[in-house]
Amino acid sequence: MENQEEKARLIRDIVTMEWEMFQKVEGIGGRAGCQDQYPTFNIMRSSQFLAWDPETLEHYLQDLNQARDAGRNLITEKYAYMMESTDPEYYRAKLQPYLPPLDQAKSLLIRRILDLLILWDQEVAREFPKLSRRGRPLEAAADKSGITSVETYMGGELKTYSENTLKSLLNHLTEEKNRGGNVVRSILESTTKQYGFASLEEAEKQS
Repeated sequence: MENQEEKARLIRDIVTMEWEMFQKVEGIGGRAGCQDQYPTFNIMRSSQFLAWDPETLEHYLQDLNQARDAGRNLITEKYAYMMESTDPEYYRAKLQPYLPPLDQAKSLLIRRILDLLILWDQEVAREFPKLSRRGRPLEAAADKSGITSVETYMGGELKTYSENTLKSLLNHLTEEKNRGGNVVRSILESTTKQYGFASLEEAEKQS
């Protein structure tokens, strides 16, 4: 029980800090409607973090605290990194010079994590095709202005994580894979449960 309570506290702290950063994101077209939808934000973010282990959550919370102390906004940086794929010219001219550069070690960790997540996403799409069609396209090849794939979205987010967080997350995902688990499925289960569905099967039928 104590471990569950500690994990819940970590998730609350993370989501609170992310929401504060999200409120300060300044989009090209002005404030986005999703910045006024905390319940949706909380469901989506907490569902992701429920699938993580406490050690990785602690590393990421440290990333957020360090970023805040340094005057950085990791949510702004996440969306900026995404534009390398969705709007390359704007990214190179307006964003890249102000973003922390990625070294080879981090890039390799990100690629390994993305490969696992994409594999799991493909499994989920085969099992729950209706639910999957309601989400983003899976791979970066589908990116264009106004459309961001899962690969690009998660890649942008992963680029804001520290190397320690990336290593911890990769270890956790690898352990889940070795146990036959599917973290993407776990995230989707948490999401649909918070929206009131008893199971993924029920959510699929009503999609």
